[in-house]
Amino acid sequence: MKISAFLFNFLLSLYLFCINETMLGFIINKVDDNLSIFALLFMYFFLILSAVSILCVCKISRIIFTIILTLAAISSNYFMNNYSVVIDFDMLNNVLSTDSREIKDLLSFKMFAYFSVNFIFVIIFLFAFKVKKNTFSVKILNIILPLIIVCVIFFLNSRAILPFLRANDNIRYYNVPFYQIYAAYKLADFKLQSSKPLEKISEDALIKDDDKSKILILVVGETARWANYSLGKYTKNDTNFYTKQESPYFFNNFYSCGTATATSLPCMFSISKREEFSKKERYENVLSVLNRFIDVYWFDNNSGGCKGVCNGLKELQQSLDYDYWLVDKAKESLNNNKAKNLLIVLHLQGSHGPSYYLRYPKEFEKFTPTCKTSDFEKCSKEELINTYDNTIYYTDYIIYQLIQLLKESKADVKSLFYLSDHGESLGEAGLYLHGFPYSIAPDEQKHIPALLWTNYDYINKDKLNYSLSQDNLFSSLLGFFNIQTKDYEENYDIFSKNLGENE
Repeated sequence: MKISAFLFNFLLSLYLFCINETMLGFIINKVDDNLSIFALLFMYFFLILSAVSILCVCKISRIIFTIILTLAAISSNYFMNNYSVVIDFDMLNNVLSTDSREIKDLLSFKMFAYFSVNFIFVIIFLFAFKVKKNTFSVKILNIILPLIIVCVIFFLNSRAILPFLRANDNIRYYNVPFYQIYAAYKLADFKLQSSKPLEKISEDALIKDDDKSKILILVVGETARWANYSLGKYTKNDTNFYTKQESPYFFNNFYSCGTATATSLPCMFSISKREEFSKKERYENVLSVLNRFIDVYWFDNNSGGCKGVCNGLKELQQSLDYDYWLVDKAKESLNNNKAKNLLIVLHLQGSHGPSYYLRYPKEFEKFTPTCKTSDFEKCSKEELINTYDNTIYYTDYIIYQLIQLLKESKADVKSLFYLSDHGESLGEAGLYLHGFPYSIAPDEQKHIPALLWTNYDYINKDKLNYSLSQDNLFSSLLGFFNIQTKDYEENYDIFSKNLGENE
């Protein structure tokens, strides 16, 4: 069947418009006036039509971009609707780091059916019609006419549209699939830049040695949120049954650098603060500085790996079912240690979703009933929270075991510091998982647990309610091991008597 190029573009645009439930829902929920809703919806449709007309300007590009646009729309729409996440640079970066185990956790019949039905429909649409050839002037008209309509609608409704766009600049995240394609381009550019060598930092660094041997175990958690820690104000489940026996110091106002591992992990070790941190920065991190003077080990069970943070260190990265093997590696390192100062970094799989029920052994299923699926729609809120709490409970047990190892160590100064990389949404405001852009992310995805155990009386036990963040890690690691450099900031060091609140 022969149709005009305009009709083909119109039908493809209509499909992309209708499948983008997140954008349509965003506009309808944010605007009270019906006239403004219709104006914004019509503007959005004709912007899609203009973009499609540009991309599908000839037969080859029509086939290529129809497949790219629809695949991006189908995949983005599925995950945004089912998990209430935003598909942006960080989320795509996480996807590239996903291993086969995580992919398996996400697979379901519902997902297979959704992708199959939509893609089959698109293939039929693409090859059922033969598009008539257009003259150059008609092609230009197909592009310009929708833009003229957009301008007219905007001009007639600018008093309502401009304030809406200024107040809701995050609307761009919901522009499926165009924002996701843009994010993919930015990620590709980032990956190309990441091949460049790292610039050195803290080249003036010196270690101020003393007569005390020191060991620090730094535990980097995964997807743990402060809201579900009974060491804080959580009362539903006793998620910290084990560590509370050791009376650790628990920080009540500790925040992450980002809402996804791809950002938070490099950021927390970076010389840059969160506001200045760029995913493109090509500097060494604090572990590189420490590694010049002390032994630094990195053991990793996170499926996303260390995001380049552990490059150049003595490290072992695996991705096993449960995190306990990290305790065995820490024990082995402590037993074999002959160095005066030692830092062991353990990167957990922790509470990584959506398959929380796979993050802990059966014997740690303390809180029931639980949710034994990655499809949250099939679980009650209580089941989901109980399952997530079991992951926290298991992590708590691991931290407790690490503290016992430190107690047995002969070092003079021994500490364990735990902090999560980011938090998690468990259905609040209809949101799940993590990865929302920081500026609009809910507190559950940014407010993280952080606890400290030491074999001495902690000097800042009266500052546990201070506003702190992952920005404190850089100077805290330097301070613990007495590394002196111009880049060290005493007021950011949690081990310093001059610790201050973050601005």
